[in-house]
Amino acid sequence: MSAPNKTELTAAAPLETLTGRRLALVVTGGVAAYKAADLSRLWIKAGAQVRVVLTENAARFITPLTFESLTGQPVALDMWSRPQYDIEHISLADWAEAVVVAPATANFLAKMAHGLADDFASTFMLAFDGPKLVAPAMNSRMLAAAATQDNMSALMERGVMVAPSEGGLLACGAVGDGRLADLNTIALMAARALGPNDFAGRAVAVTAGSTRESWDDIRFMANRSTGKMGLSLALAAWLRGAEVTLVAGPSLTQMPPKLPDFSIKPVESTRDMLAALEETKFQTLIMAAAPADFRPAERVSGKIKKSGGPPTLPLTSNPDILKSLPRDGRVFVGFAAEDQELVERAKGKLRDKNLDLIAANQAGGDGNAFAADDNHLWLADKNGEVTEITPRPKFAAAWSILDAVLKLRK
Repeated sequence: MSAPNKTELTAAAPLETLTGRRLALVVTGGVAAYKAADLSRLWIKAGAQVRVVLTENAARFITPLTFESLTGQPVALDMWSRPQYDIEHISLADWAEAVVVAPATANFLAKMAHGLADDFASTFMLAFDGPKLVAPAMNSRMLAAAATQDNMSALMERGVMVAPSEGGLLACGAVGDGRLADLNTIALMAARALGPNDFAGRAVAVTAGSTRESWDDIRFMANRSTGKMGLSLALAAWLRGAEVTLVAGPSLTQMPPKLPDFSIKPVESTRDMLAALEETKFQTLIMAAAPADFRPAERVSGKIKKSGGPPTLPLTSNPDILKSLPRDGRVFVGFAAEDQELVERAKGKLRDKNLDLIAANQAGGDGNAFAADDNHLWLADKNGEVTEITPRPKFAAAWSILDAVLKLRK
């Protein structure tokens, strides 16, 4: 069995927000139709209920039986395929909470934009009035055509979300834009469409991972932070509607797929992280990274040779990022990784750094949060309230932290 890829690992926990939700997947007649089977599998694995609609041309590329086997539900193919005792395209529109069209051909985008309803899929789309997401996939010239671009613009003006196509080798042999978006991108955008949206209109910056402080061209100082908690916070904020900037140290090896309203700024050192935040516009900062407190006083070019014996390594202090940034009415959330007296030390940092909220967790020993999949936290806010977040997966812990941030904003 092959190992899961990094984007699958990253997307797994956020997709669990779809547990119990009802998704309709419309598959239209493009070569990428076969990928829709894996898309439905991602949602089913996350606990969602999925029902599939195939256009007549889609059924030429992939059979209804494939989707019926994956979802355990009948596939809707045409208006007259079997006796019905209700109006199926209406009842399905009532059942679904969100609809995703993947792949979306140029023809089907045109039907949606102009309100055509000449088969089951287009009639169903016209009847459905909830969140809609389309993932175009076609030849690059068809995608760039003025008519296609106008149709997509019209749909976006009506609130339809678009998972942008990707560049690469196309089915026709040409290289260009028009490949179906990464399946994790589409799956997560559907989850965002059904999210609480309570961070909509809010720009959130999240830092993640450790930083590296070089003392020659080969060696550096760092700590054991992997960035899992920061990545979980960034994805959770995005699922709740925020525009997210993730400032990522080099220890963060798992990256999310390409997402709209989600940018990543990779940095190396603590000073790099501070500079990245100074040029980032945000209303909320969640400082989940573990930047190095010290750096070598002098960086040596080349490689320090061991023949001279152990070198002397004078250190100097790095800037304190949270103390260095102006407040300007923004919400600042910090982390305190402590080996003992977690809550009291966290309260001290809350006051010292003028924070709105701080999360304390264990560094080292039993319950060590670094590199772990779960986290046990205590939240202390500026009003003196302390809340324990019992041990749970880091994404679930991140969701609870955002609940506390939302409470502060209110």
